[in-house]
Amino acid sequence: MLSVIDPYILIALGVAFIALEALIVSFIVIWFGIGFILVGIISYIYPFSDAIWQIAMVCLLSLILIIFLRKKALESFLKSKMELTDDFLNEKGVGEIKKSKVFYKGTYWEIDSKIDEKEFIEGEKVIVLKTSKNHATIEKR
Repeated sequence: MLSVIDPYILIALGVAFIALEALIVSFIVIWFGIGFILVGIISYIYPFSDAIWQIAMVCLLSLILIIFLRKKALESFLKSKMELTDDFLNEKGVGEIKKSKVFYKGTYWEIDSKIDEKEFIEGEKVIVLKTSKNHATIEKR
């Protein structure tokens, strides 16, 4: 059988795996790194009979950590702290009536069918409340 792996080597391997995770970013290698560190610490307290048991313990601990903690870690690390909305067309603003349409943010929009187009005159400035599917909801300024 294999001779027992020194606890310092196990801990060094764990640190190396965690550093490798920074390059790979898969959230899998880090758990093996933590497994190596834990088995290294356990090796100080409990003397293993050979390296097969140490490696088996690393695999077992790592798989348990992957199964129970990977999803939670991904959610917490990849979750944005603030929600960004980059829908600049759907913001309130000022448009202009041109050719029986609303000229707003460089685009011609149909006037919403719920609004009577005859209320507005050519060149009039209007407030655009919302845009959706080539239609603009507007009101007088």
